[in-house]
Amino acid sequence: MKRFMTILASILTFACVASADNERAVSFERLPDNARNFILTAFPGEKLAYARQERDFLEVHYEVVLVGGAKIEFDRRGNWTSIECRYSTLDPDLIPVPIRNYVDSAYAGAGYREISRDRREYEVKLTYGIELTFDRNFNLMDIDD
Repeated sequence: MKRFMTILASILTFACVASADNERAVSFERLPDNARNFILTAFPGEKLAYARQERDFLEVHYEVVLVGGAKIEFDRRGNWTSIECRYSTLDPDLIPVPIRNYVDSAYAGAGYREISRDRREYEVKLTYGIELTFDRNFNLMDIDD
């Protein structure tokens, strides 16, 4: 009987997890206001290649790819969580000033390929292949070559 209950619980858990993962395409107009405004401001004139909404168990995320190769991820409120440029570099204005100041002094001439943020930290990938991790107060925490 214990074995049967364990198998049943496993099957139900798997079914819940499998049904919780849900992706669907969305139009530009269906993105949160913050996401639309960010794209229009930070990437003027860029065309949308695709946008999709991803629903994990309790969270909603948006992934947007622009024709120029930029990939931007947003949280449910439309705040960016990750920006990646595949074929070019990020506009330095998208990088917080304390991080830019550090990079300018330590890695002169470096461009930015990717930036991501969460509740605890920022992570920046430079054109030199170096990844820098900063805490929320912009103190350098880690350098990954």
